[in-house]
Amino acid sequence: MAQLASGIEAGIIGGLAMLLLLVSGSLLLGHSWLEVPNLLGSTFYGSRAFRQAAGLATLSGIALHFVITGTIGGAFGLVCGGIPQRRRLVLLGVAAGFVWYYFADAVFWSRVNPLVPLYSPQPVTLLAHGLFGACLGYMRQHMGQNHRALNPALDLNPVLLNPAFDREQSHGLPPPHPPPLPEGAAEPFSDALE
Repeated sequence: MAQLASGIEAGIIGGLAMLLLLVSGSLLLGHSWLEVPNLLGSTFYGSRAFRQAAGLATLSGIALHFVITGTIGGAFGLVCGGIPQRRRLVLLGVAAGFVWYYFADAVFWSRVNPLVPLYSPQPVTLLAHGLFGACLGYMRQHMGQNHRALNPALDLNPVLLNPAFDREQSHGLPPPHPPPLPEGAAEPFSDALE
């Protein structure tokens, strides 16, 4: 489940990077920044999406984009999330981004919205898919990670610090107390009681 969540997270982050690159590409070509979001929004609003300024068509296009990239990220996390080598994971991510580009162009968009491959700015769209894939490769890996670095509360709780501690083995006794404080050190939260 952690690999799925990491993949979805990487997909959303990759989708954001992809969208920023696509919007930047549209602006560099002298087009409106709404070009790509409205193009995706035409899936729901048809040709009305091209006649409107920023609105529901833009918002729905951005939402569709994040749903798609999050879904692809989740699938990537499930399939490749156990790979420990970062370089291999990034290369597989870039490959997955390019595979998605060609699959979406040939199969997905032809059934969902044929306008998307026709009017997508090229070659920026291909580069954006490569960037998306690279972001997939940098997904957070939960396997073999030092969990103390992620959760400093583990240092404060001796039960969490010692996974071997089992309440049944301790015969119902409370967990062992943390080591005593050095001399002269104030008790934690002692000034809050005064």
